[in-house]
Amino acid sequence: MEQRFAPALDTLRKLFEGASTSLQIPIRFALIGGLAVSAWGVVRATQDIDLLADSDPSPLGNLGFRRELQDFLEQRGCTAEWRVGEPDDPIPLLLRLGVPRPVALVADVLWAHKRWHREALSRRVTLKVSRLEVFVLHPEELILMKLEAGGPQDLLDVEALLSNPPPELDLKRLKRRAVQLRLGEELQKCLRRLR
Repeated sequence: MEQRFAPALDTLRKLFEGASTSLQIPIRFALIGGLAVSAWGVVRATQDIDLLADSDPSPLGNLGFRRELQDFLEQRGCTAEWRVGEPDDPIPLLLRLGVPRPVALVADVLWAHKRWHREALSRRVTLKVSRLEVFVLHPEELILMKLEAGGPQDLLDVEALLSNPPPELDLKRLKRRAVQLRLGEELQKCLRRLR
């Protein structure tokens, strides 16, 4: 993982932990996207930070919490913009968060909108990256999210994780979960391409 992301990841962790305490609403979050793939040992270039987050209440249905969280973040020098998808959008709610310091970066925070996304957050793993502890989705859950997204880079990431699997990855469990989530065919295609 690129060193330049470590200060921003630390800032994001402090922001979400601070928001949880200040607003008295626990917010769970974990790294997803290219940085999560890198954290699991795959060399991967990326320009942004992607997180999956969840809370109760969720900003998906609670506009008051959405405003409170945005105010909290903006009072700490961030830019915060909620992006609401159309009814058929695969991403119904995204928080685009601009973190000005220590390094100006943008983070996209996808709010969990499916039960299995929330379950995935309960399996998050703490990894040490550049002397910094970060929450990262378990490799099986990360693969499932990337299969669901289904973009070309997502599928390349899946194949990279499968070709050099971290010890935490249980392929039998991954296959079962993929079938349950109707992602089994996509997983099998990736596995066939690796043969």
